[in-house]
This record gives sequence, structure tokens and C-alpha cells, in this order.
Amino acid sequence: MMNSFNSSVALSQNPEIAEAEVSAQPIQVSGNTVWRWQVDGADASMLQGDCYLQHEGRSISAERILILVDGPIGNVRHRIAAEGVEGSEESPVIWTTTTMADPLVQAPHFRGSPDSAPALLQTLIASTAATTANAATDQIQQVQFSEPIQNGFPDSSLQPPAENVPESPRFYVGGGTQSIEIRGRSASSAITSRTIDRPETGETIIAAQGGVTVLVRDVSATLTDGQMIELGTISLSADRIIFWSPRFVDVFNGSQDLSSGDGELYLEGDIVFRQGERIIYAQSMYYNVAQQRGMVLDAEAITTVPDYQGIVRLKAKVLQQVSAGNFQAFDAAVTTSRMGVPRYWLQSQRLQLTDRQNLTTDPTTGVQRLDRDPFIESNNNFVYVAGVPVFYWPTLATSLQEPSYFVSGVDVGSDSIFGTQVMLDFNLFQLFGIANAPPGVQWELSTDYFSDRGPALGTSLRYDLPGLFGVPGNARGNFDAWGIYDTGLDNLGSDRRDLDPESTLRGRGLLRHRQFLSNDYELIAEVGYLSDRNFLEQYLENEWDQDVDHQTGLRLRKYLGSNLIDLSAQVQTNDFYTQTERLPQLDHYLLGGSLFADRFTYSAHNQVGYSRLNAAELPTNAAEAAEYSPVPGDIDAQGIIASTKHEIALPFELGALKLVPNVAGEATHYGEAVDGDSLTRLVGQAGIRANLPMWRVDPTIQSSLLNVRGLAHKVDWTAEYFFADSDTGRDEVPYYDPLDDNAQEQFRRRFIGDVFGGVLPDRFDPRTYAFRNGIQRGVTSPSDVIVDDLQQIRLGVHQRFQTKRGLPGRERITDLFQFDVDTILFPEADRDNFGENVGPTTYDMRYHVGDRVTLLSDGYIDFFDDGLRSISAGIRSSRPGVGDVYVGLLSIEGPVSSTVLRSTLDYRLNEKWIASAGNTYDFGEIGNVGQSLALTRIGESFLVRLGVNVDSGRDNVGFGFSIEPRFFPRPKLGRVGGQLIPPPGVEGLE
Repeated sequence: MMNSFNSSVALSQNPEIAEAEVSAQPIQVSGNTVWRWQVDGADASMLQGDCYLQHEGRSISAERILILVDGPIGNVRHRIAAEGVEGSEESPVIWTTTTMADPLVQAPHFRGSPDSAPALLQTLIASTAATTANAATDQIQQVQFSEPIQNGFPDSSLQPPAENVPESPRFYVGGGTQSIEIRGRSASSAITSRTIDRPETGETIIAAQGGVTVLVRDVSATLTDGQMIELGTISLSADRIIFWSPRFVDVFNGSQDLSSGDGELYLEGDIVFRQGERIIYAQSMYYNVAQQRGMVLDAEAITTVPDYQGIVRLKAKVLQQVSAGNFQAFDAAVTTSRMGVPRYWLQSQRLQLTDRQNLTTDPTTGVQRLDRDPFIESNNNFVYVAGVPVFYWPTLATSLQEPSYFVSGVDVGSDSIFGTQVMLDFNLFQLFGIANAPPGVQWELSTDYFSDRGPALGTSLRYDLPGLFGVPGNARGNFDAWGIYDTGLDNLGSDRRDLDPESTLRGRGLLRHRQFLSNDYELIAEVGYLSDRNFLEQYLENEWDQDVDHQTGLRLRKYLGSNLIDLSAQVQTNDFYTQTERLPQLDHYLLGGSLFADRFTYSAHNQVGYSRLNAAELPTNAAEAAEYSPVPGDIDAQGIIASTKHEIALPFELGALKLVPNVAGEATHYGEAVDGDSLTRLVGQAGIRANLPMWRVDPTIQSSLLNVRGLAHKVDWTAEYFFADSDTGRDEVPYYDPLDDNAQEQFRRRFIGDVFGGVLPDRFDPRTYAFRNGIQRGVTSPSDVIVDDLQQIRLGVHQRFQTKRGLPGRERITDLFQFDVDTILFPEADRDNFGENVGPTTYDMRYHVGDRVTLLSDGYIDFFDDGLRSISAGIRSSRPGVGDVYVGLLSIEGPVSSTVLRSTLDYRLNEKWIASAGNTYDFGEIGNVGQSLALTRIGESFLVRLGVNVDSGRDNVGFGFSIEPRFFPRPKLGRVGGQLIPPPGVEGLE
């Protein structure tokens, strides 16, 4: 049955009647036991026992709550039925509300699907169906409320008591700042109470038993802007409660005010204490309402943590609340496990939990709000794993948003390169007991040991702050320093398996900082130091292959509309790599400026500075030096470089055809050219760009087999003619702006000797590749030195086939098939493209068979002799939370020939196991490249990973063993199909 209040709200949320307000706050609901199952595509959750639901500052308590959830993220519908609601005679209470996210459901006991459909479910479905039918057939006028109702949430505390139902007694204490209301623990509870008058102490004692609930409400506070904010409600339930108040006789004769008492309570038997998202279970408890102080014996507290999906449990023999949000626990244990006897916990002799609250302004809505930051400080701490103490530290200070208990990373492994490896990372803020660590900063200590190499030590610092050192403006960056006393040999694969390191003390130091200052300034700083040329490749191979180079420099930028002024300086700290120093350099960019009433667009790049190009030093290892070949442009040069480049374009349209003719000119002076003399280069460029979009929609194309519901074909034709004339060849200018990073440069030096005998042919020069692809066309070219005579025509066609997919009435437009082709034609083929009129040609194809399966293929083709021909094809299937698999074939022909089979797999076998595997095999001369296999055990407390890795190129077989608690703030192991495994307890007891 639905009362008039709730039915009016439910009707107002029918999309055909009125637009529903979508709440940004998720619904939070808890209870002793939860059942979860599916009902007609909706997620059903039924909670029973001490149920508590909270939303947008309002809450209800009930014996049983059922929630049906459906709809996409951003418009999630909740159909709710609550049975045995405290303070409400009607049962069940039913309503509907809409939020942007799914509800947060917490319960210590998880029961899965019920044996039969609950009666409450049938009542809820019948009630909501009747509401929808009435809304569709009757003409409903807008409901008028005497008070604003937020998103249809029923607040029984605001409703008047039903007739003939006595109102629960309410007392005001603490000078009227708090109220105490005593009621039955449930609708069926029969309270028996008696009063004891004590004139000698000036108080009256009320003793109640039979299941009692005490509600302590705070008076609303007024913010600076006049907005009212509720300070919260405390709910205390117990079998027996004793309440001390001023003598009733004195209150009646006016000699005392009832609100002058502190509101002292003593509770005993099956105690449940709730305050916001915090719950405390105990057997005996004393609480002073006015002073918000209390003591609990044999307590267990459960609390949520902002930005953390799980919960935190605190058990203590003695738990004291010394003030609002400030607790002290003695002989305390803290864990995030939901099990009765957890597998891990932090044991402390004395622990203090402070619920720090800061009044902040929501950046989106501008509304003031209270942000919680639970913080603990403790002493004499032991970390227990499986009941065994594994770590001791005298102090701990940390926010529960980082509940890592000192250790932030554990890895153990073994292979033939490093030997046995033990790598431990620690949270330094916690180790040093720093209580006021700035938010947005993580500081860690790395202590590592490699049996075949030596001990290592390092530290890393990551930060994202609103200001730094008193200078306002978002600042973010990282600092990482790591060093090892290396007594082993480097194994880098192929013919570099036993290299003597250039230094015994090896490591790196890296600082990267970026800060946006006031008045549209930006500061960028970087310091990058490496001990030797092979350190990154040996110890941090992924970073070596994928990250940007370690450099040392400073840059200050000023943004002025479409202008950018960039003052930079860069020095060389690693002389074993080729690098250009800027001592300093000033750049000015103007992009898309307007000329002649927006008829023309104007872009420019002006530059002046002193540059010094330093070629890399030879390796000290004789065997490595013998394989070291010079790369193109590997010379020393320095001098002033001054350049100015300008482009004017005239965009216009002829119907659907868009045309952009343009002309550009450049003048550059080099203080030192390749021949050692100064050089001034003049360049003229002109061209025209064209674009023609086309589309067609045919809703009659339908296929259940191909998952097609209508078809839209969108085509974008592109064409460009480009002509450039330079009075200087690109070989006359030093390579001041290199295209390769250090990893590519090091590989190319060995590749030249192994494949070409020490001299790189011009058609495989990276400068030639960039030149043929038109790197000189734009004013923001990454390399201003690669400029020469050039004439080319660029053609492209980019296609999309789109269809609709999804449930009826909730379809979405999605890409079905994508096919892009681009090619370059060279009228001056002998000069520009080694005699071939058709130049670099690329394609990219993707066919989305469904939402989870995609066929992929791409390719690059050069048509001259021994030109690169690369084609790849594969299939990928991804299902978030379940698995991700890819199988593909890569074929390369050109200076080298190779056909490589690549496959990867991440699959969740069941609730407890994840399998990960990878394979790379070359059908050419190389043969087997490598394989990897790992199994991850999903425990209630830990993720345990055991893996093996085979690297045939380095003749290395490695075994790895990793343990990661599921409460780590930055998990590494628990990701399947792009989705993280939730913390323990989010989906019930595991």
C-alpha cells in the first residue's frame, strides 16, 4: 500500500508526467543480512535486521528494506519498499527516486538469491505498476507541497504522528542544543519503563527495557551564506537503557529547565550505535549527549571512508569518545576485512581516531558541504598476517583514505638476471608519524635486494596540490630517486648478454614538475640524471621503451589568447646520449589569428636562442663500442639560431566542399652549419587543402545476425596539394632537433651495423622518413631543420558505418565499421621518393562485431625497393570484470623480414581465480620471443599472484610472487577487462 505522500512523489517522477530531478548523491543502505538477485533486468537487494537508509541528509530505520535498481549511470531509478519503519504506522512504505549512481549497500552477511520471491517484492512491483498505469491514464495536476521535497525521499521524522498513536517522548538537553527521543526498537517492541526520583542528587532516572532506540538530534547550524545544514542524528539501540535527567518535580515547578541536563545514557545488551556512516556494536556503553563523550566496552566500530568502496573495522576492549568525532581505543585492532577473524590487521596498544571535517564548497554546484577525513594515530603497532606478527613500528599516523599499514608494495621474484628479488615499498608519512601530511601527496620508500646484483634503496614522491611553497596555482609532478650497488653483469639480449656496467653505483634521479600560475603563466621544470647508458634498459625496461627521455631544463610559458610565449633553457646531464642544449631559447607562437574581418587566418612561429648539439660519447665497454655505429647528423655544432615562419590561409566553402588555400614563408639563420660556417636558409611554401563530408542514413537495413538496426554511412574525403622550395638542402643543417628518443637512437646504432654494415642508406634515414611525410608543412613542426624542396599530393578517405544497439527504447548510436585510407603522391618521384610516384600509404580498419568483440587491422606500405611493408590483423574481446583477450598477427617486410604472432589473455576463471597469459612468436629466424603465465588468487584479504616469464632474447626464465592487500589505494593486480576488483565486503561476505 502506498500513502498519499509517497504516491504523489512517485507520480511526479513518471517521465510522461513530469521531469524527475536526478540526485547527485547516492543512496546508502545497510543492514545485518543482504540478499541479491536479478528481477526482470533490475538489480534487487533486500536487507533485513537493523536496516538503515540514508540519502541527502535524511534517513529511516526499518526492519526490512528492498531496493530494485535499473537504468544507466547518470539516470539510475530506485524502487524502494521499507517494512517496519520506525515512527511510521504504515507498512510497507514505498517510493521511487532517481540518482546518478548505483546505491551503496553494506551488510556483514551475504545470502545470494532468496529461495522464493519475497512478499515485499510482489507488493513493490504491484504498487509501482499501479502507479504507472494511473499516471498514464489520468490527467494529473502538479502536486503542491507545503515544504520542499528533495527527490521524492520520504522522511518519516517530518510527518505528523498518526491518530491515536502516542508520540514518542522527547527531551531537550545541553541548553536546548540537542534533543533526545525514546522509542521502541521496532514496531512490535513493547517497552517497559520505570522512573526513579533521587532528590539527593537532583535527578530523575528513567530505566527502559524490552528493546529501546534513542534518537539524539542536533539543532541545524547556519552557514555564512544563511544556508541551513543538519549536523546529524545519532541512533542508539539496546535491550536496556538508563537515562538521567533533571528532576521532573523541579521541572514542573519551574525551578529547573529540562534542557539544563547533559543527557547521560547507559546502554546494555546488543547495542547498535549509528552516527552518519559509522556503526558501533557493543554489549555495554555510557554516553553523554551534550558533551558527546562516552565509553564502550568490547566494541566493534564499522565506518566507511571517502573515495574507498570498502569499510574499515575497529575492535577494542575499551573505546572512548572524548569529543565529537574523536575516539580513543585501547588494545585496538584495525582491518578492512569483513571476516570474523580477519587474516590481517593492525594491532595497537593505543589508537586515536579523529573524524576530521572540513567545510568546503562543491566546485560544480557551489554549495557548501562537510568533507570527512577519518585519521588515526597510534603507538606500539604490530602488523599481523594470518595471526602472526610480521612487522613492528612504534608510531603510525595516517588517513584512512590510505589504509596501507606502513607497507605499500610487496614483490618477490627470481630469475637468471637479478637472482632472488625482494622488493618492499613503505609509506614514509606513516613511518615518520606525520599527522598533517598535505592531501594530494604520496611519499614512499623502496628497499630492494637482488641476490645476483646487490642491495638497492630509493624514494618516490608524487603530488597534486592547489599551490606550492606559497605560490598559488595547481602544481603536479613527481620525484623518483633509486640507486643500487651493482656487482653483476648486464643482460640486454642478443649479443649483449654479459656486459660490464660502466659504474658500480648505478641509479637515476628524476624530477618532473608542472604548475599553472596566475595571469595565464605556466612553469615546467625537469631534472633527469642517469648513472650510465644501460641502466634504464636493464632495470626499468618499460619506462625505457615508452617514457620520454630524462632531460634537465626549465620552461616558463605565457598564454595570450591565441599567442604563446615560451622561454626555455635545457642543459645536458647525460653525455652518453646525443642531446641539444638550449642556452636559452625564446619562442613565440600565434595560431589561428584573424585577418581582414576573419577572411584570412594567420599563424606564425618566431624563435631565437643559442643551441649546442653534443654527440653521444662512445661506450667504455669495448664489446659494446664495437657495435656502436654513428647515426645521421651525429656531429657537434653550436651557435645562435634565429628563425621566423609565417602562414596565411583563406578558408572558404563551395557548398559542402571546404577549401583552404595557404602560403607560407620562413627565414632561418644558423650560427654554425654542417661545414662549420654560418648559414641563412630561405623557404617558400604554398598549397591548398580540401575536405568533403558525405553521409547517408537507411533505417530499413536490419539484421539480427549482424546486430544491425539501421545503418548510417559517413565519409570524409580529404585532399591536399603542397609545394615547397628551399635554397638549402636538409643535409647542410646540423641535426639540432632530433626525432629519435634515446631508446630508438641506441637501437638504431646497433641496427645500422648489424643490417647495413655501419652505413645507413638514405631511404632508411629517419630524417628522410619525416621529410617524405611532410613534417615541414606546419608552423609548429617538431623539427625545424628537416626542410627541403618538396612537392606532394595527399589523398585520404575516412569512413564510418554506424548503427543502433541496445534495449528497445534505450538504443544508442555506435560505430559498426571503420575504414580509413591515406596515401601520398609525389610528382617529383626521383627527387622526393626514390623513383616511386606513390609514397607512404596507410590504412586503419575496425569492425565492432558487438560491444565486446572487435576485428582490427592496420598497415603501412612504402613502394620503393626494400621499403617498409607492415600489416597487422587481430581480434580482441573485452568484457569488463570478466576478461580481455587479444590474438593478432604482425607481418613486416623491408630491410628485415618478420611475421610475429602475438596474444594476450586476462580472464577471471571464477570468483577466486584470475588467469593471465601472453605469447610472442616470430615465424622467421628469431623463433620464440617469449611467454608469460600467471595465476592470481582472489582472497577475502589478499590478491596473491604467482607467475612465470620466459624471455628467449635474454635466455632468461623468471618466477614472480606478489602479494597485494585488497585495500591498497593504487591496486596493480586486481584488474580484469579494464575493471578493478572491488574491495572486500562491497558485494557481501566472500
